[in-house]
Amino acid sequence: MKRLIFILLTALGPALQAQELSLDSCKDWAKQNHPILKQSGVIEEISALKQKSIESTNLPQIDLTGRATYQSDVTKLLISNPNFNLRDLSKDQYKLYIDIKQKLYDGGISKSRKAVEEADRKISQQQKETDLYKIRETVDLLYFQSLTLQENKHILELKKQMLDERIAVVASAVKNGMVLPNDLDNLRSEQLLTDQQLTEVVAGQQTTADLLTIITGRKISITSKYIMPVITGNNTNISRPELKLFTLQADKLESNKKLLDVSHKPYAFAFGQVGYGRPGLNMLNDGFDDWYMVGLGVSWNIWDGRKSKYDRAAIQKQKGLIDIQRENFERGINLSATQERNNADKMARLIESDQQIVALKEQIAKRSASALDNGTLTSADYIRDLNASLQSKITLEIHKIQKIQALVNLNTILGN
Repeated sequence: MKRLIFILLTALGPALQAQELSLDSCKDWAKQNHPILKQSGVIEEISALKQKSIESTNLPQIDLTGRATYQSDVTKLLISNPNFNLRDLSKDQYKLYIDIKQKLYDGGISKSRKAVEEADRKISQQQKETDLYKIRETVDLLYFQSLTLQENKHILELKKQMLDERIAVVASAVKNGMVLPNDLDNLRSEQLLTDQQLTEVVAGQQTTADLLTIITGRKISITSKYIMPVITGNNTNISRPELKLFTLQADKLESNKKLLDVSHKPYAFAFGQVGYGRPGLNMLNDGFDDWYMVGLGVSWNIWDGRKSKYDRAAIQKQKGLIDIQRENFERGINLSATQERNNADKMARLIESDQQIVALKEQIAKRSASALDNGTLTSADYIRDLNASLQSKITLEIHKIQKIQALVNLNTILGN
């Protein structure tokens, strides 16, 4: 039986181990799970349809037109000849014809319109990347909250273990009449308080685990182990997706400007009409007749009342506005980056003094534990020194986490 249990534990061992999580993995999962990621395919499909729509303007355009009119007067010949008799044209006239138009040369309008549409596609995709990037900040916050709760729980469990050891010693001393029962009750009361603190920490862990589960789409357990991120390098360059978005917006304005330029080039086309009606092309024939007409045409917008001038000026102003938005964005990034950089430096200095404080408080707590065991110190004084020692450890761990968090925030802010 024991051998069977050993085999089962060996087989289930890896499954029973706590799930290890890294910050980068959580960010990757959150990005893959974000609903906005589904937009990528839709954006590509919309862009492809718009490109085909632009290309379709190169195909023949066919219109069917029908007309029935009655007019007050018609064309007449003011001559008379006894040898032949000309009938007057009917005042009710009918016409049904197909109009075919084929573009021969548009001055590059189609090409420029496709360039504008491509610019729109890139902007939409980059806007999606910008929106996805914001999820990093939420994951950072939840991950470091979980990491802090994990360290607090570890230290509280250590405190509980130390209290259990002292309770066992003091209980024996009370039984032998060497220590008053109040000291034992104080220790047990502190143990219950520690249990309450552990309950609060576990509840906090459950909340952050549930939130990360929703964001990442992966089942994250309360027992998951969060690994402290390792920060390497000190890149100060700004690589945020918003900067590329500004560039793409400026590129689109440039494409619009080119489209505006080519819109004033000559436009050449071939046309044809096939129809049936009364009268036909022969205006002297009052009967129904079929007819056709083919030809070439040129259209050239020589002057548009300064509309192009105003449109170009508006485009230039819009480019200036984008430059201002970029400058303001970079200014905000530099302000936030400076704050996080200084915060990380401050935590580094605090950690140095924390380590000295922890060493001193540990010595005090050890001496207090020995004195309590010997009956020369009250349990209240021991609890005070124990709490001070453990609090110094909690402060040290929090400052370590806050330092790494500041560096992670710095990288997130800069886009690295």
